[in-house]
Amino acid sequence: MNILFILKQFPRYGGVEKMTITLSNSLVKIGYNVCILSLFKGNKCEYMSRLDSKVVCLNMPNEKLFSRENRRHFLLVLQENEIDVIINQNMDYEVNKLMLKLKGNVQGNGKYFPAFITVVHNDPFVDFKCLDTMIKGRGVKNVLKRMLKPIYQVYIHNVVRRSYIMASLVSDKMVVLSKSYVSSCAELSRCEYEKIIAIPNGFNVDDKVDGLFLNRKKLLYVGRLVETPKKISELINIWKYLCEEFLDWDLLIVGDGPDVGIYKSLVKSENIKNVYFEGSTNSPEYYFNQSTVVCLTSESEGFPMVLIEGMKYGCIPICYDSFSAVDDIIDDGVNGYVIPFNKQNEYICKLRYLMSLDDTSLCYMRNNAIKKSELYDINKVVFEWEKLFNELI
Repeated sequence: MNILFILKQFPRYGGVEKMTITLSNSLVKIGYNVCILSLFKGNKCEYMSRLDSKVVCLNMPNEKLFSRENRRHFLLVLQENEIDVIINQNMDYEVNKLMLKLKGNVQGNGKYFPAFITVVHNDPFVDFKCLDTMIKGRGVKNVLKRMLKPIYQVYIHNVVRRSYIMASLVSDKMVVLSKSYVSSCAELSRCEYEKIIAIPNGFNVDDKVDGLFLNRKKLLYVGRLVETPKKISELINIWKYLCEEFLDWDLLIVGDGPDVGIYKSLVKSENIKNVYFEGSTNSPEYYFNQSTVVCLTSESEGFPMVLIEGMKYGCIPICYDSFSAVDDIIDDGVNGYVIPFNKQNEYICKLRYLMSLDDTSLCYMRNNAIKKSELYDINKVVFEWEKLFNELI
């Protein structure tokens, strides 16, 4: 069977791109032929080292998405590679509008068009949850958005709904990352529940784990350094209340993004001790192996693999309940902690408790975290994808 992934930009750093690599490699391993088509060329070529050499990477020839050259090229890709299934990793309205147009043209000429699957990689309501953060700031546009917030809310709702409806129209199936997202996806896309299926992200359990080192007094954040929706300033402010009390602990911030300067300035201006900005990395497992706790303070997430990957290495996860899929990942008090959203004091208290645990209690939680992570072995996840392919073909 021949599979085509469509990404807006590849290669580049990001959860969607990393998951595409993991799933592609696993599909190739069990005999599938896989192509990845990037609509706009990526610039992180070092990321390609993790991709199986059998995966074929392609690019659209023209920067203008709707150009005749691109339309012809896309149809040629389908024909030359005899594509059976398209996995669309975009919720972009314009991308799905192009796909719907091409699908209509092909089927209108009585020809076969591959089964089309769109994957929703976020909480469908992420744009509504993050609205207040999105309109913060001193710019004229943000001031106007705050003044006209009720009108802007309606505008955002219409934009998001339009994107979901377009994705539903072009797709034979829509995939969400948790069963808890099915109803919200159906509401926004106005499609039947039967058209939506939940398949979680997965990771490669074959990667080597160096064991449970007890003396690794580090808190860890891994991800893009962007305030919406990650709210990394919240994590830094939480650490501010703990750093003087736990001078032998560090906060490691791994990643890069547009707001890195803001976070470095915050640490400097508040004189917050033991915060280390490590930059972007192609090997986050190095940091997971050093850390005891993996932290998120996001106001919304989809299915954050950083928690599961951290758990694989014995990191205890702690995050806000700002996304419903958190209950799929963390069993509160057993293998990590879930804090009510925006309850900063509770987050601080729970971190203080974790950092004060004896080695026996830490090992118990860390072993539980490792066991829970095994549910998301990519080999188990690929089986769910195979069932979906067989249903559609």
